[in-house]
Amino acid sequence: MVRRLAILGSYPPPYTGVTTHIERLCRLLDERSIDYIVYNATSPAHDGKRVVSVQDGRQSWFLKYALRGKERAALLFSDRLVTWVLGAFMVTLRGKRVILRLRNVALENYLASSWIRRKLCTFAVRRMWRIVCVNRGLLEIAAGVGVPRERLLWCPGFLPPAPDATDRAGVDDTVWKFVADRSPVIAANGKVNVHRGEDMYGLDHLVELASRLSDDYPNLGIVICFWDHLPKDEDALQALRNRAAELGVADRILFQTKPGRLMPVLAEADLFVRPTNTDGDANSIREALYLGVPTIASDVVERPDGTVLFPTRDLDAFESAVRKSLANTSATGTRRPEAKHGGFEHVDRYLNLLAEAIGDAPAAPANTQQSTPVA
Repeated sequence: MVRRLAILGSYPPPYTGVTTHIERLCRLLDERSIDYIVYNATSPAHDGKRVVSVQDGRQSWFLKYALRGKERAALLFSDRLVTWVLGAFMVTLRGKRVILRLRNVALENYLASSWIRRKLCTFAVRRMWRIVCVNRGLLEIAAGVGVPRERLLWCPGFLPPAPDATDRAGVDDTVWKFVADRSPVIAANGKVNVHRGEDMYGLDHLVELASRLSDDYPNLGIVICFWDHLPKDEDALQALRNRAAELGVADRILFQTKPGRLMPVLAEADLFVRPTNTDGDANSIREALYLGVPTIASDVVERPDGTVLFPTRDLDAFESAVRKSLANTSATGTRRPEAKHGGFEHVDRYLNLLAEAIGDAPAAPANTQQSTPVA
């Protein structure tokens, strides 16, 4: 087999947590001379060299790859159970070193579903060469189904951004026109989605929040950066717009559905909020903290140090946390505290694992100025 890492996932655009992670990972792999190729299964994006689009016929392509793929190691970003099972097949019958990255509730959902899905899921994760978990909760779930702890690695999804990560050119001008005369500016991200009967990203609570804050902050602006928006989601988004209009705050909220990078928006924000009712690790939270932007998030999962928490789906508590943060900004006269860069050991362990997977020596230590995921 070729001593190369196959990254089976996606590549920007669009700018999701996964695509941004892979884009940054590629830069780090290049810096450390770790050979790789990205098989992009979700978009036509490619570079003619190391990023190859397999979007068309991706299911049949992956089956062929499982049977004949030449790379020694594969890093899986898929949440699909069939992909996990094929990954286990590659480990068991072909001797590949397959690394599964767990980032959300997929594992928990499979284990809680039908007995056949539960059996297939357990079979697959137990046979992975290694599993990377973006939070400790996922690591414990994987350990609980019999994955040896020495094959589990906790590593947050945030990787050090490139020096130009906050370049405004990566964002549509609509955003900059909106925030030009807005103060304070609250940033959020997500998409129209439902989890267990409720708004997954808390977009409904952001609309209500705008109404509750409008009297005290007449120039308030809330920018919601969508990482994905499909035609089938338009009716649900229109319902949110209608509710904003009903409350008289339609002009205070920008539902930015055009694809673009998040970090430039965070750099201009006074506050970042993440009112989700499920999550993995949320790279966006770590990006905000990296930039020193005050950050508020639901307590649905473990959050990085420096995040202000409120009970999931508790609108009153959400409003209270936002008001305290905005008041603190006004009282101190500063937009943000010192950036929370934290340590870089998680990045080193991650890169060393990938180097080991293709048979290379451990990667060189990460640059301490850039490789700084929040602990």
